[in-house]
Amino acid sequence: MDRSLQHLPQRSETDEKAGPLSGALRLIPFFSFALKRWGYYLLLLLLAVPFLLPLLWMVVTAFKPAGQIYGDALSWLPNPPTTENFREAWSLLDFPAFMRNSLLVTGLSMLGTLFSSSLVGYAFATLPARHKNLLFTILLATVMIPSSVTLIPLFILFSKLDWVNTYLPLIVPHFFANAFYVFLFRQFYRSLSPHLFESAEIDGCNPWQAYWWIALPLSRPALATVAVFSFIGSWNDFLGPLIYLSSTSKFTLSLGLSLFHGLFYTQLQYLMPMSLVALLPVLLLFVVAQRYVVQGIVTTGEKEG
Repeated sequence: MDRSLQHLPQRSETDEKAGPLSGALRLIPFFSFALKRWGYYLLLLLLAVPFLLPLLWMVVTAFKPAGQIYGDALSWLPNPPTTENFREAWSLLDFPAFMRNSLLVTGLSMLGTLFSSSLVGYAFATLPARHKNLLFTILLATVMIPSSVTLIPLFILFSKLDWVNTYLPLIVPHFFANAFYVFLFRQFYRSLSPHLFESAEIDGCNPWQAYWWIALPLSRPALATVAVFSFIGSWNDFLGPLIYLSSTSKFTLSLGLSLFHGLFYTQLQYLMPMSLVALLPVLLLFVVAQRYVVQGIVTTGEKEG
């Protein structure tokens, strides 16, 4: 035998006889992993069913003719699907105005939250200050204060400012940062390399320029996460518009849906289409920003050593 091949392991006669069996044994861990993985997927699917069924029922009912909604209860699919429910319900109240009002309030609130919370989070993460950690702890402690505690004092304040029945009480507070979002931005900025900001300072950037030109463009995952959370919170806000808005022409969509439900609470062929319309912007935003949201949540839990 060639000496260059002597170091290679030689298959014995026993190994040759057990070849198929050993190959099958090597496949067992693979099938075990695949079964475990599919088992997890099946479990998650079963857990999601109770949450998906009401949404599916709402979508199906929105496209059903009125006769089928109150007819055969076992019939799930509309036959035939119709969009007439959307057209009729859209014209019963001034839903275009409700939609515009909600987009205005939600858009300005989201911009105010992104700007103020990112700026405060950047300051806590990068700027040197005495007792900075103590101040940050006090800020986080405000998260534990129930909103019902500040409800009456805020209403008295806004009424003295003559802001009642305007959108200012729904928008202006968002320009003063949110403690939870400040925490997210602070954690994200702490995960960035401090050499970025040191280099910017050497090049002559002041803290504002470093925030605007370096920190903010790098924080797209955190911005997307906070934007989605802020949009959902403002879009679905019902208590705020209920307290501060009294003119029907200024109602947001959530308040308009409540009014619509009071007028047509027995007519599901109108309620379900408008509920679906109110849900669509949130779903579309989450689908578009989902990748950044996941990345932002993961990144805010990390910190460079």
